[in-house]
Amino acid sequence: MASKKKKAIIIVLVVALVLSGIVGYRIYSNMQAGKERAGRVSQGQAVAVEVAAVTKRDVTPVLTFSSSLEPVWSADISGKVDGRIDRLTVDEGDAVSAGMTIAVLDMGELSAQVIQAEGSLFQARANMEQAELDFRRMEPLAKQGAVSAQTLDSARTKRDLAAGQVRAAEGALALYDSKLTGANITAPRGGVVSKRYLQSGYYAKAGSPIVTVADISTLLAKATVGEAEIAQLQSGAAVKVKVDALGSQEFTGTITRLSPVATMPSRTFTAEISVPNQQNILKAGMFAKVEVLAQNHLQAIVVPETALVMREDIKTVYVLAADNKVQQRALKLGYVGGGWAEVLDGVKEGERIVIAGQNKLRDGSTVRLGAPGEAGK
Repeated sequence: MASKKKKAIIIVLVVALVLSGIVGYRIYSNMQAGKERAGRVSQGQAVAVEVAAVTKRDVTPVLTFSSSLEPVWSADISGKVDGRIDRLTVDEGDAVSAGMTIAVLDMGELSAQVIQAEGSLFQARANMEQAELDFRRMEPLAKQGAVSAQTLDSARTKRDLAAGQVRAAEGALALYDSKLTGANITAPRGGVVSKRYLQSGYYAKAGSPIVTVADISTLLAKATVGEAEIAQLQSGAAVKVKVDALGSQEFTGTITRLSPVATMPSRTFTAEISVPNQQNILKAGMFAKVEVLAQNHLQAIVVPETALVMREDIKTVYVLAADNKVQQRALKLGYVGGGWAEVLDGVKEGERIVIAGQNKLRDGSTVRLGAPGEAGK
């Protein structure tokens, strides 16, 4: 038994040694291959590239903001009094005009209260008229001493009390009249019904919305703008508005308001852009992109966007030196867009940079100028 165990241990050790040798050989082979490739590069194997000179051109930065289209005006329409909806004249999507009746409440009980208030007013006026006659009769009698001054004062008090009762009755009637008028619910402004909350037969509490009316003849695109960009926007300036849902169709808008105070702690501002919608093509809630042309940068140094290479989150370009070697330089960029990148620091006008084939390069690589389509080979 002991000899069998020793043989098994020896076999395991041999297998382990063989596997270790195989793995070590593969690692060594890979390292050698990498050294050989690096050696070929260091020996000056040239990579075909395309180059172009750094130039100057006018740059017009385009500021792009995301927003959602909103109605220029929207309000919940509700009744002034409680009541059951006797008739609802509109539905979602219907157009309404200012003063148009939207709903009518059942006000049978309130109509009876108005009649009762009218009767109370007639009675109060009759009482005041009688009190006024009694007071006028008492005045000459009091002067003659036929009645006491106390009796005259009592008649005057009754007359004034009756006048107060008339005023109270007039107020009660006006209140019931106002409530009765409130049973006819109208639109305060033209627009479309964007939401219906109740329907005929439902009991509507005062102040509870029945429908929402929105004016979508003009839509607002509200964009969030950073503090570095707000100074480049001006009220009244025309902008482009693109709507993805309509195939990136372009519309013309106008900056109508810029918030004077930043939102903290983000330090951002809100810009409102009015977009006419007379044809009702746009819908509230659509996603839109707002493009604003900023101030021109005249004769700025630029490089093609295709020349840019990322290195540790820094944008760089390969500059061609006199010995056909390239130097990788970090750039300080301004506006990037439209196929061009504005360079604030890093290269000078006239220097030649690699615009194709740079994916095969590193700092110090040897290059050769290749024919179009040969770059990178």
